[in-house]
Amino acid sequence: MIKNIIFDFGGVLVKYDFPAYFTKVLGSREKGMWFMHNILTDENNDKLDKADKPFDEYMKEWKQKWPDYILAIAAFDKHYTDIFTGEVPGMKDLMKELKAKGYQLLGLSNWSTKVFDVMDKFPEIFALLDGYLVSHQVHLLKPHKEIYEAFCKKFDVSPEDCVFIDDKAVNIEGAKSIGMHGIVFKHTDQLKAELKTILEND
Repeated sequence: MIKNIIFDFGGVLVKYDFPAYFTKVLGSREKGMWFMHNILTDENNDKLDKADKPFDEYMKEWKQKWPDYILAIAAFDKHYTDIFTGEVPGMKDLMKELKAKGYQLLGLSNWSTKVFDVMDKFPEIFALLDGYLVSHQVHLLKPHKEIYEAFCKKFDVSPEDCVFIDDKAVNIEGAKSIGMHGIVFKHTDQLKAELKTILEND
């Protein structure tokens, strides 16, 4: 029986716009996209989220490797929350509805230690969570099954009692690999419809 609704953070609870942020910081979209394609790559972002080393150490390494972008790297570090532009429309109300029906609301996200700054920026929506596990806390990443297993162990939940919501299909496949239900998030209305079907058929 489904008792737990699990939410990814970025792209599901809060909106972000990395291209716009780096375009503003660097003065042109071309430079902003270069930064993302060469510095803030998926590989480097995964390293931040896994946090085998402190965030500050990665920033020092980046500044040494890309000295022409020291100011942009410093801005990324010191003004990180500017990348996040607001709550995803409708999600807070949906979470309140689910909580009122008795579901436990939990979070599971790939994120560096900077997640806490973002949570502080949007306190209302994150306060609706009954708990969360973030990748940097366990040095594990979605979609690898170990992080889902660590999540279930932390909250003492069974995978089949969980619905996981993430905006990346690969992360939903990871959740399904251990027996969770999953929904690839596109927008709130789509989520409501798919979640209703899962819960009614449970």
